[in-house]
Amino acid sequence: METVEFKAILEEMDLAVRESTKGFLITEDESCCDVATVSNRCENVMCIVDDAHVALGRSAVTELFELLTAYASTPLDKCEPERKWYLRDPVKSCKGDNYLNIMFEGGYRIWSNERENSIYQTQFTRAEIEAFTFPTEHLIEDEVKPDGR
Repeated sequence: METVEFKAILEEMDLAVRESTKGFLITEDESCCDVATVSNRCENVMCIVDDAHVALGRSAVTELFELLTAYASTPLDKCEPERKWYLRDPVKSCKGDNYLNIMFEGGYRIWSNERENSIYQTQFTRAEIEAFTFPTEHLIEDEVKPDGR
């Protein structure tokens, strides 16, 4: 199963997905409750949190399990991970602290280093960049390497 198809199915299930250092973190939209993770770097690695049934209901957990199993068992070369970019401000003088960071909750923007964490997103897909409502033409795009650097 390709990553694009996987994400589309999650969206149909009203589940949000974001990439973390370990793979995809899947969150129930309404309660913002993390319900599962699945690796996009290692085959057959996935986890559904113990109380996912509270946020989703048992039948939705079963559906999620089947989807995660299908995606996790797909050979990595068939998943086609989305390309991502760091956005760097060429004008900021503080070397290393000129990368765009957007807070996952609230969307606040700061300039800092390129290391992504649980609070700030620093790697962006082409679709995310094109959807920004602020100017990005002046920013330099540095493609994220497959090892996440």
